[in-house]
Amino acid sequence: MTHYKYMWIHICDIPKAIFDYYNLGPLIHHDHVYVEIRRGMYGLPQAGRIANNALIPHLDSHGYIQCEHTPGLFRHLTRPIAFCLVVDDFGVKYRSIHLMPGQSPNTVPPPN
Repeated sequence: MTHYKYMWIHICDIPKAIFDYYNLGPLIHHDHVYVEIRRGMYGLPQAGRIANNALIPHLDSHGYIQCEHTPGLFRHLTRPIAFCLVVDDFGVKYRSIHLMPGQSPNTVPPPN
């Protein structure tokens, strides 16, 4: 996010534990707290883009690249694994469970 976003949150929407932990009492103005959003946040229109921008370098460090002509479609450089990221969900396609890092046939139920 190149520019921070700002919003008012009504104090009834802030859990008491959060309110107390961050000592928000002195920041109340007309029953609201003005907040600065520096990262993604549920409901923020840019949340998907922010998450995607953070995800791509992470996937790249594990050998996954985004396909040139299909945004959101990723494939592994050496393994026959591909997945499509859609908003905040994804599906994985693979040929063998043994190709999935950290997985074994005993940890994943067979497909229906």
